[in-house]
Amino acid sequence: MQDAELALLIDRFMRRIHFGLQSKGPSFDTERVGPGGGIVLLTLSDMGCPSLHELTLQVARDKSQMTRTIRSLETKGLVERRPSPDDARVTHVALTSAGERVVDALKEVVSETINEILSPISKSEELVLRNLLERALGETTPE
Repeated sequence: MQDAELALLIDRFMRRIHFGLQSKGPSFDTERVGPGGGIVLLTLSDMGCPSLHELTLQVARDKSQMTRTIRSLETKGLVERRPSPDDARVTHVALTSAGERVVDALKEVVSETINEILSPISKSEELVLRNLLERALGETTPE
Protein backbone atom coordinates (compact mmCIF):
# COMPACT_ATOMS: atom_id res chain seq x y z
CA MET A 1 0.00 0.00 0.00
CA GLN A 2 1.37 3.41 -0.91
CA ASP A 3 1.63 6.21 1.66
CA ALA A 4 -1.22 8.14 0.02
CA GLU A 5 -3.47 5.08 0.18
CA LEU A 6 -2.72 4.57 3.87
CA ALA A 7 -3.35 8.25 4.58
CA LEU A 8 -6.72 8.10 2.82
CA LEU A 9 -7.64 4.92 4.68
CA ILE A 10 -6.83 6.58 8.00
CA ASP A 11 -8.82 9.64 6.92
CA ARG A 12 -11.88 7.46 6.16
CA PHE A 13 -11.47 5.76 9.55
CA MET A 14 -11.36 9.13 11.32
CA ARG A 15 -14.43 10.34 9.42
CA ARG A 16 -16.30 7.18 10.38
CA ILE A 17 -15.48 7.91 14.03
CA HIS A 18 -16.57 11.53 13.58
CA PHE A 19 -19.88 10.58 11.96
CA GLY A 20 -20.51 7.90 14.57
CA LEU A 21 -20.01 10.40 17.36
CA GLN A 22 -22.16 13.02 15.67
CA SER A 23 -25.03 10.57 15.32
CA LYS A 24 -24.86 9.89 19.08
CA GLY A 25 -24.31 13.54 20.05
CA PRO A 26 -27.86 14.38 21.08
CA SER A 27 -27.91 11.51 23.57
CA PHE A 28 -24.64 12.29 25.37
CA ASP A 29 -23.81 15.96 24.72
CA THR A 30 -26.05 17.19 27.50
CA GLU A 31 -23.86 20.23 28.12
CA ARG A 32 -23.95 21.15 24.42
CA VAL A 33 -20.18 21.44 24.12
CA GLY A 34 -20.19 20.28 20.49
CA PRO A 35 -17.31 18.58 18.69
CA GLY A 36 -14.88 21.48 19.20
CA GLY A 37 -15.59 21.71 22.90
CA GLY A 38 -15.33 17.94 23.21
CA ILE A 39 -11.89 17.97 21.60
CA VAL A 40 -10.74 20.69 23.99
CA LEU A 41 -12.08 18.81 27.03
CA LEU A 42 -10.47 15.52 25.97
CA THR A 43 -7.19 17.32 25.25
CA LEU A 44 -7.27 18.96 28.68
CA SER A 45 -7.83 15.52 30.18
CA ASP A 46 -4.64 14.34 28.46
CA MET A 47 -2.56 17.45 29.18
CA GLY A 48 -3.55 18.33 32.73
CA CYS A 49 -3.36 22.09 33.24
CA PRO A 50 -1.61 23.52 30.17
CA SER A 51 -1.23 27.16 29.34
CA LEU A 52 -3.87 28.55 27.01
CA HIS A 53 -1.12 28.91 24.38
CA GLU A 54 -0.04 25.24 24.71
CA LEU A 55 -3.66 24.09 24.47
CA THR A 56 -4.24 26.26 21.40
CA LEU A 57 -1.23 24.71 19.67
CA GLN A 58 -2.22 21.18 20.65
CA VAL A 59 -5.72 21.39 19.16
CA ALA A 60 -4.55 23.44 16.15
CA ARG A 61 -6.95 26.34 16.62
CA ASP A 62 -6.31 30.01 16.31
CA LYS A 63 -6.23 32.14 19.44
CA SER A 64 -9.65 33.75 18.91
CA GLN A 65 -11.36 30.37 18.33
CA MET A 66 -9.76 28.96 21.46
CA THR A 67 -10.70 31.99 23.54
CA ARG A 68 -14.36 31.62 22.48
CA THR A 69 -14.34 27.89 23.18
CA ILE A 70 -12.75 28.31 26.62
CA ARG A 71 -15.17 31.13 27.46
CA SER A 72 -18.13 28.90 26.53
CA LEU A 73 -16.78 25.93 28.52
CA GLU A 74 -16.01 28.23 31.45
CA THR A 75 -19.57 29.62 31.41
CA LYS A 76 -20.87 26.04 31.60
CA GLY A 77 -18.61 25.38 34.61
CA LEU A 78 -16.52 22.76 32.78
CA VAL A 79 -13.14 24.50 32.80
CA GLU A 80 -11.45 27.20 34.81
CA ARG A 81 -8.64 29.58 34.03
CA ARG A 82 -5.78 29.86 36.47
CA PRO A 83 -2.99 32.41 36.54
CA SER A 84 0.50 31.00 36.09
CA PRO A 85 2.48 31.04 39.33
CA ASP A 86 5.61 31.84 37.30
CA ASP A 87 4.43 34.43 34.77
CA ALA A 88 1.52 36.84 35.28
CA ARG A 89 1.05 37.08 31.49
CA VAL A 90 0.27 33.34 31.21
CA THR A 91 -3.09 31.72 31.86
CA HIS A 92 -3.51 28.01 32.45
CA VAL A 93 -6.71 26.06 31.77
CA ALA A 94 -7.95 23.13 33.87
CA LEU A 95 -10.97 20.87 33.96
CA THR A 96 -13.41 21.34 36.82
CA SER A 97 -15.05 18.32 38.46
CA ALA A 98 -18.07 18.91 36.20
CA GLY A 99 -15.71 18.98 33.21
CA GLU A 100 -14.18 15.68 34.32
CA ARG A 101 -17.66 14.11 34.40
CA VAL A 102 -18.31 15.34 30.84
CA VAL A 103 -14.93 13.92 29.77
CA ASP A 104 -15.84 10.55 31.30
CA ALA A 105 -19.08 10.53 29.28
CA LEU A 106 -17.22 11.55 26.12
CA LYS A 107 -14.62 8.81 26.61
CA GLU A 108 -17.37 6.24 27.06
CA VAL A 109 -19.10 7.24 23.81
CA VAL A 110 -15.81 7.45 21.90
CA SER A 111 -14.90 3.98 23.15
CA GLU A 112 -18.31 2.59 22.22
CA THR A 113 -18.15 4.16 18.75
CA ILE A 114 -14.66 2.88 18.00
CA ASN A 115 -15.49 -0.58 19.33
CA GLU A 116 -18.45 -0.69 16.92
CA ILE A 117 -16.19 0.27 14.01
CA LEU A 118 -13.56 -2.30 15.01
CA SER A 119 -16.06 -5.11 15.61
CA PRO A 120 -15.10 -6.95 12.38
CA ILE A 121 -11.50 -7.48 13.53
CA SER A 122 -10.33 -10.17 15.95
CA LYS A 123 -8.97 -9.51 19.45
CA SER A 124 -5.45 -10.39 18.30
CA GLU A 125 -5.75 -7.95 15.36
CA GLU A 126 -7.06 -5.32 17.77
CA LEU A 127 -3.98 -5.84 19.96
CA VAL A 128 -1.70 -5.39 16.93
CA LEU A 129 -3.58 -2.20 16.01
CA ARG A 130 -3.28 -0.93 19.60
CA ASN A 131 0.48 -1.55 19.61
CA LEU A 132 0.93 0.16 16.24
CA LEU A 133 -1.11 3.20 17.32
CA GLU A 134 0.82 3.48 20.59
CA ARG A 135 4.11 3.39 18.67
CA ALA A 136 2.86 5.90 16.06
CA LEU A 137 1.77 8.26 18.85
CA GLY A 138 5.07 7.80 20.71
CA GLU A 139 3.36 6.29 23.75
CA THR A 140 5.55 3.18 23.84
CA THR A 141 9.02 2.24 22.76
CA PRO A 142 9.58 -0.19 19.90
CA GLU A 143 10.34 -3.73 21.02
